[in-house]
Amino acid sequence: MISVFKVACGERGVYVWLKHVSVLVLLISLFFYSLTPLYLTTAEDVYISQPLTREKLCDFIASLAVDLGDRGKCLVESPLVERDVCYTSSNYLAYYALRYVCGYRELADLVYKFLESYPTDFYDYHQVLVGKPIPQPFTSIEHVVVDVVNNVRIVHVKRTTNEITDYYRYANLIVYKALYHLQHGDRENAIKELERLESLWDGRGFVDAYYEQSGWYETYKLALALYVYRALGSHDNVDKYTAKLKSINPCTTLYTNSKGEGDLNLETASITLLALYSTLPNTFTQKPTPTIIIIIATTLIATVATLIAKLLLAKSPKSSRP
Repeated sequence: MISVFKVACGERGVYVWLKHVSVLVLLISLFFYSLTPLYLTTAEDVYISQPLTREKLCDFIASLAVDLGDRGKCLVESPLVERDVCYTSSNYLAYYALRYVCGYRELADLVYKFLESYPTDFYDYHQVLVGKPIPQPFTSIEHVVVDVVNNVRIVHVKRTTNEITDYYRYANLIVYKALYHLQHGDRENAIKELERLESLWDGRGFVDAYYEQSGWYETYKLALALYVYRALGSHDNVDKYTAKLKSINPCTTLYTNSKGEGDLNLETASITLLALYSTLPNTFTQKPTPTIIIIIATTLIATVATLIAKLLLAKSPKSSRP
């Protein structure tokens, strides 16, 4: 090769060429070397290492915020895979997580402004986690782009007319159905649904239709199981799923056994935060029964009547003795 260049360029030309190539290679090497710390920093930001604290989850969610000007701020779905997409569905969950669990009110208000800018009546079936009713039966969903702002796609989740008749093959839908029953005060049927959920558990994750197709466990389904068992007050299962959730290192959207794979997305982070640290599950178990309502109302009426009677007696003229 060098001999060919000697003929074409002369001996001096060859050395000049080699010198330029060496400098170029050196500059390229220095460039990629300088990027190494940046790459490592970015890599650390795409998931959360254990321990899975409230602060880490809150800060991760907050890091996904992008400014949409007068439309507020939205949270992109993930730092890698979907860093240019804001789902109103995930932002709906994240709003509750930021405001009521993290205490990040300023950011929560901006996310709420974003949600008001793009209203919808359906935020995916996980809306049941924060008390919003879900329709039945389950149907498949589709994603609809409603706007593009600063190269960020704004996407709604919409129901289709295609009914899911085998919902019991999906761990997430089983949990949503159980929470649906709890919302309606039907604890017995909620427990029956969770028996189906346990039949999918293999000690590492839920072997449902998604797992059978992909070979990956999904972290958010562990968080959903933890959430619904907290709502039921089932301490043994709460402990089981808390331990498993906190064993996945790093915490990512997908995992194999206890090893996280890929990055962490907003939906998974929000559901995990709500499952581990919110008090929202209590809303499913603390609805007063009609008997309690009657007792409270009767007590209030009796108390008010007693106070009125005492007030009237105090104002009435006292009789004098002869």
